[in-house]
Amino acid sequence: MDNDIKIGVLIPKSKQYPSLDKDFIRGLKLNNLKVNFFIENIGVGADEKLIIDKIQKLNFQEEVSIIIGFLGHHNMSEVYKYASNNDILLIAADLGATTPYQTSALKGIYINSLGLNESCYHLGQYFTNKQYQIATSTSFYDSGYGLLHALEYAFKEKIHFTGHYITPFMPRENEASYMDQIINVQQPNAVFAFYSGLYAEENADFLKENKLTQKYPFYVTPFFINDKILDEYKNNPHELYVVSSWMQNDTDTTDFTSRYNDTYDENPSIFSILGYENGLTLKNILLNTANLKTSSLIEEMHKLDIEGPRGNIKFDKDTNRTIFNHYIYQLNLDSSNNTSFKKIETLINNGDFVKAFASLPKPDNIGGWDNAYLCH
Repeated sequence: MDNDIKIGVLIPKSKQYPSLDKDFIRGLKLNNLKVNFFIENIGVGADEKLIIDKIQKLNFQEEVSIIIGFLGHHNMSEVYKYASNNDILLIAADLGATTPYQTSALKGIYINSLGLNESCYHLGQYFTNKQYQIATSTSFYDSGYGLLHALEYAFKEKIHFTGHYITPFMPRENEASYMDQIINVQQPNAVFAFYSGLYAEENADFLKENKLTQKYPFYVTPFFINDKILDEYKNNPHELYVVSSWMQNDTDTTDFTSRYNDTYDENPSIFSILGYENGLTLKNILLNTANLKTSSLIEEMHKLDIEGPRGNIKFDKDTNRTIFNHYIYQLNLDSSNNTSFKKIETLINNGDFVKAFASLPKPDNIGGWDNAYLCH
């Protein structure tokens, strides 16, 4: 690889997760790419005009024709169309927090996702097979994304929700009691809970007070986990399960985790692994092509099938998106009360969830937030 190769990077900022940009860039650079990076900030990832302006700057001013980005979902179709029409190779990462309507493949546009919505869909199938009746618990913020819709789509009327509890944006003085009362009345087989950032911290305080985690198995997304929650489970060990395509502090430590820890003296986050996978993708296509023509790079992208931390990295030809299996991880406490997460179930992903929505137009009445999940 040549040091003269220019790579653009589009990265958002997050008040909830202030290390998001640093973690993504660290993961990207762990691949030791011999290239020049040109990094542009895209705010909270909700303004497609700003993102297109940044792409224009990278393309016309810096003459960058390969861009890696951590992007959201709002009007991304306009961003993807612009990049595709201008012969740019765009390798995007996202968290997959919204239902993927209209995700048909565009020339030169590739998306590597954590697949939060896919995780929820596969968890819904898991619940269906067990014939569980499920209560949900989430925040006003987190409920504005498509995670609940993905879970519901998997049920197909075979089972149902016992009810939904949503913490108000401004919690009431006795919010922990409201949560306790609403969920106890339902008597579910399990609780599906998804919170993030400050709302996860707030939720941990409520759960410490009402002890709901001692009454029901909790199935959660990775961003539910924080030190407060782990302390509560250390003091009162009960069933806690995380559904995800990757989990920090997994007992199956990978080469990526070890290298990241050795290099930066800390464990990788979800943002780190997305940056690393996108960089690994770029590294391999650059090694296997003699020129930087977008057509040659696209040809290599279609051939790509390489080993990564979450399994083989390759892009589905119909959607240009990565497809990874998802897992249910169980919280483990060792004899010293240290925490780790152990894979106990593999949820096979054949890409059907994304393909089911790829040709469907987005409903006019669908709600939710515009900003990239976790960025506000």
